Amino acid sequence: MGTLRPLARLPRQPVWIRDETSASFLLRLAALNGFSFDELVRRLGAPGGLPEPDPEVEEVWLGAAARERLAQLCGRRMASVEQALPSLGGSRVTDRGRRQVRVEGWSEAELPVQACALCVAGRADRPVWRVSRDSWTVCVRHERWTGLGRGRVQVGLRGLPETADAHVRRLRLERASGAFARVLLADASQVAVYWWQCRQMGSKGVWRRRAAVLGVGREDLWAVPLLVYPEVVVLAEAMAVRERQRAVGRSFAGGPVGWATGRWVAWVGERLGLESEMREGGHRALEAWLMSHRNTVPVKDRLALPAPGKGYRRQPLALMAPHRKVPLFGPLEDVSCLPWRLGAPMTSVRARREGGEAMPARRP
Repeated sequence: MGTLRPLARLPRQPVWIRDETSASFLLRLAALNGFSFDELVRRLGAPGGLPEPDPEVEEVWLGAAARERLAQLCGRRMASVEQALPSLGGSRVTDRGRRQVRVEGWSEAELPVQACALCVAGRADRPVWRVSRDSWTVCVRHERWTGLGRGRVQVGLRGLPETADAHVRRLRLERASGAFARVLLADASQVAVYWWQCRQMGSKGVWRRRAAVLGVGREDLWAVPLLVYPEVVVLAEAMAVRERQRAVGRSFAGGPVGWATGRWVAWVGERLGLESEMREGGHRALEAWLMSHRNTVPVKDRLALPAPGKGYRRQPLALMAPHRKVPLFGPLEDVSCLPWRLGAPMTSVRARREGGEAMPARRP
């Protein structure tokens, strides 16, 4: 394939949409120029007769030679194309593979999310699918939540402005904390699941109000991540504060272990505006998280440590126990160290010790 002549830029180019899957983009590029999918990918080096992918559940993987020819058809540099289509950078086709174009199904953990319909309006004649680390996302510009419900759903958030605000804060947290932000969001989400299933914290107040705005009930489990999202982000921010202290061997607020733990839990309740709910039982989920994220440096040794350098609060957090590996894709619950699951009886939970050994279930 390296001896083939360069391809001319196709006359019609689709509007580039950030993080689009390769399958979604190739189908749009083909349709704009009057090609079938098979006709387009043959120009990239695919054998004839390649079936058209279903972009909702399948991806098109390109080898190095096919990626280069796609860049030529688009009239762009390779780096620019790979930045817009993130699947290209993680291609499952080796550079020397005989088949440079391959259609494969996404795993259940990697399924793409449909782009906001309002963002796409006037820019594409068909739904656009985006690579997503989670099973849902938020469009801040149009205040829409896109994810899994009874099928694929898009929910307007006009009555819930705090949700779009929370997503902005989440993006800020991810920039500040790096890869560990996914851990914080996963653990915060699982704490919120505990609160939801035990009918604690926001269940009688803010979560009930949001459910009324959306017209959903407790049986609509698909909506729970949306209902609790603002509190999840606030909690993840609070977890980041404590984890930054743990990373440098310090206690929260510099106090003794017991006092620091209790003070942090109370501080979380204050930040959420749910102090009484925290005292009445909400603290239990946080204490389970604190047990998995213990500061193992003795207090005496902590007091002898030098002060951390300037700017340490703005540096990305390194992975710490019990999180040594973080899956880039899939449900946040699979990232968390907390064992309960949305919709499962809380009395059947078996907590995990560090190292994976199961502990007996406890009633929350």
